[in-house]
Amino acid sequence: MSKRLVPVISLFVVLALVLGACGGGSAAPTAAPAAVLAADTPTPVPPTEAPAATEAPVAEAPATEAPAEEAPAAEGADLTAVVGDFAAGIPEGWMNTGKIDDVKAAIDAGAYVIDVRETSEYEAGHIPGAVNIPVRTLAQNLDKVPADQPVLIYCASGHRAGMATAALRELGYDNVKAFSGGWKAWSGANEEASTEAVEPGSFTAKEVDPALLAAVDGFLANIPEGYYSLGTVEKLQEAVDAGAVLIDVREEGEFAEGAIAGAVNIPLRTLIANLDQIPTDKPVVTYCASGYRSALANGMLHTLGYDNVRSFPPGYGAWEAAQGESGEVPAEVAAAVASDFDIVTAVDEWLSAIPEGYLAVGKIDAFKDAIENTQPLLIDVREESEYAEGHIPGAINIPLRTLTANLDKIPADKPVFVYCASGLRAGTALASLGVLGYDNVKSFPPGWKGWSGANEPAETEPVTAETVTPKEVDPEMLAAVDEFLVNIPEGYYSLGTVEKMQEALDAGAQPLDVREASEFDQGHIAGAPNIPIRTLAQNLDSIPTDKPVVVYCASGHRAAISNAALHIMGLDNVRAFPPGYGAWESAGGATE
Repeated sequence: MSKRLVPVISLFVVLALVLGACGGGSAAPTAAPAAVLAADTPTPVPPTEAPAATEAPVAEAPATEAPAEEAPAAEGADLTAVVGDFAAGIPEGWMNTGKIDDVKAAIDAGAYVIDVRETSEYEAGHIPGAVNIPVRTLAQNLDKVPADQPVLIYCASGHRAGMATAALRELGYDNVKAFSGGWKAWSGANEEASTEAVEPGSFTAKEVDPALLAAVDGFLANIPEGYYSLGTVEKLQEAVDAGAVLIDVREEGEFAEGAIAGAVNIPLRTLIANLDQIPTDKPVVTYCASGYRSALANGMLHTLGYDNVRSFPPGYGAWEAAQGESGEVPAEVAAAVASDFDIVTAVDEWLSAIPEGYLAVGKIDAFKDAIENTQPLLIDVREESEYAEGHIPGAINIPLRTLTANLDKIPADKPVFVYCASGLRAGTALASLGVLGYDNVKSFPPGWKGWSGANEPAETEPVTAETVTPKEVDPEMLAAVDEFLVNIPEGYYSLGTVEKMQEALDAGAQPLDVREASEFDQGHIAGAPNIPIRTLAQNLDSIPTDKPVVVYCASGHRAAISNAALHIMGLDNVRAFPPGYGAWESAGGATE
């Protein structure tokens, strides 16, 4: 860990003044001081020039413009005290706007939105009206960050936004909040997107202590590739095996309900008051429930010079799902981590073996016959409120996002049918269970809409699910499926109308046809390549990762399966077009 001392800064400043006097002009600009860990008794620091607020660069080159006007003279900040005050004063809600409706309301009320992703990510698609200031350049662009109106920061999925929020709050920008769902949640909910760059505003940069600014800039500008993130359970396990110390920054009550074995609990607001519990001679990994608070913790500690700290964005929920229980890692999990298990290979094995009919029973009469003749378990994967308003008689309710948490309610030794409103969520559930090894599951694509529209019997009384012995599944696959399901955003990655599909294409999305080659040859959406669903995992190199991708088929079922499979394999830029080619063609969309 680097502990750079305040007197060193003083020495650099004195040298700069001497050189300026020899030259007979103003002092040459000094480099922004590196992050420092303040001494117990702060050493006065002569005024230094604050880093210039520069335009957000197109490339990631460091800012080179001349420094801004010199900040008012001030003593060197006691960084530990400043960051500690920020941590202790974090309000309820953790400075986070987590729901899309709340984000939209904030934007409508005049919030200034900053996208802290890289320029290439921003150009591929961003929230309309958002300006782009990549996180590493944030402290160099304070003249583009207003201090007198609400500011909302987002990235891809919350980690960079959390670090940026911590950095700006440390600098006194108490008007800043994060949208932790990020672009992944926004685009996944089919919200409006833009690819046109927005020119940042120009504001009077907030006056901040130069030593504090130097520490924050030293942290941000030097963030390495990967952003101090351990993004998978496997990477965290490797870090733990290598001797990393785990810091759980959740509240005491959360920690008491379950924690990663060996973790020390230091709630986020008390983190800086307990620096003596954080080692400096070995790796440290912070985690929380789902990543946002650990990103704040990561930012605070790095500002203080703790260069040995990383965070685990998937959080305790993902770890627990992968382990089965908190506490010691089960032997089978440890074996899996050390194995050569490959998720793409496993998904390919399932996709390539999909039988004729694509595991769907699409006609109501055939579905009723299956119910009568095979006595299957019916699972309604809609939300509880939808289920309560009416469902197929005998169906239990397991909302889609909770599927992996309820494997003890899904038998592996009898037929199972999943259904939703109109097929998308059912296809998602089918794929998720399929890659986990449930070869007894099929989907009813017409869903509740088709069933109720045919005036079939319905009921509103909930059906209690029986408990069964859960199927033994690969822990790495379970972790991947769980991470996908629990993070499904509003909208379920669906473009539900031809108009939304057209908007996505106009914004640069790549359509992908997963029908068979013979279907594709008879007509397809203009510009769409063809990768039949069974070969999807074998052709990942043909699927772009730097732009939105929209999968479609004839009427939505295969697209839902494909969407789920691609997300489980790590492609977070994918959505589905459930209406399918038939609806597109009927609406007069461009075809080839």
